[in-house]
Amino acid sequence: MTKVLVEADIDPTAEIVDQEMTAAETDEANAQFERNENLGDLSDGGIIGGAKLTPMAGGKKLLKGRPAARRAWMWNGTESLLPLAWNPEGTRHDGARKYLLKRHCLCCRTGGFTGERCLHCIRSRCVGCGASTDRSKIIRCFYLRKEDVPFPERFYGSIDCFLSVCVRRGSMGFKTEPDMRLHARSRHRMEYQAYIESTQAAKQDEIGILRQQVNALLLNSQATVTPVPDGGRRARGRPRK
Repeated sequence: MTKVLVEADIDPTAEIVDQEMTAAETDEANAQFERNENLGDLSDGGIIGGAKLTPMAGGKKLLKGRPAARRAWMWNGTESLLPLAWNPEGTRHDGARKYLLKRHCLCCRTGGFTGERCLHCIRSRCVGCGASTDRSKIIRCFYLRKEDVPFPERFYGSIDCFLSVCVRRGSMGFKTEPDMRLHARSRHRMEYQAYIESTQAAKQDEIGILRQQVNALLLNSQATVTPVPDGGRRARGRPRK
C-alpha cells in the first residue's frame, strides 16, 4: 500500500521557502523575457526571436562569471549574501535553499539552526519554546524580500564616524558611541590609531600648559606674601614674671 504524506510531516517553513524561490525565479524569467522583447542594449548578449547573441571581443567569446551568492535579509533587517551551490555541470544552483531553511529562536536569540525546535532551549530545558510544541517563537532566519522581515531594527543614528571621508555620517551615523568605536577599530584601524594618539598628545599638551599656569600662580602668590618680623610675633604660653 502506498504511504501517503500526512499534514504533520510537512514543514510549513520549507513550503514557504519553496514558494518564494519559485516566485523569484518566475519574476526573473519574466524580466528576462521583457528585456528580450524590448531589444534594449544587446552588448552583453540576448535573444532575438530564435537567435541567441553571444558577446564577442577580438574574435573571442566573452565569458561571464556565474553568480556566487544571492541577496537576502535577516530577521532583524540586516542585509546579507547567501552562498549559492551549483551542480557539477554548472548549469543550475540551489537558490541558497540550505540557508533559507535556517531558523532563529526568539526565546534565547539563537540562530542558524535547522529543524522545528531550538536545540539550545531543549538542552537548557527552556519552558518558553524548547519544552513545548508552539512554533510561534521559532521564525525564519533569512528572507528574500526586505518587506517580509518580521522585526526590522533601526541601524543608523546621529553619531558620525570620526573619519570625515567615511560614509557613516549624517543620516547613516551610529546609534551609540561604542558602535562608532567598534566600527572605527575594525574598518579604520590605522586611521583610528593615529586619531587616538593625536588626541592623547593634545591632552598631554593641555595638561602641561595647565601645570605651567598653576606653577606660575604659585610663584606669584609666594612673591606677594609680606614677611612678618620676629619681633611682631605674639609670645605663646604664660608671660614671664
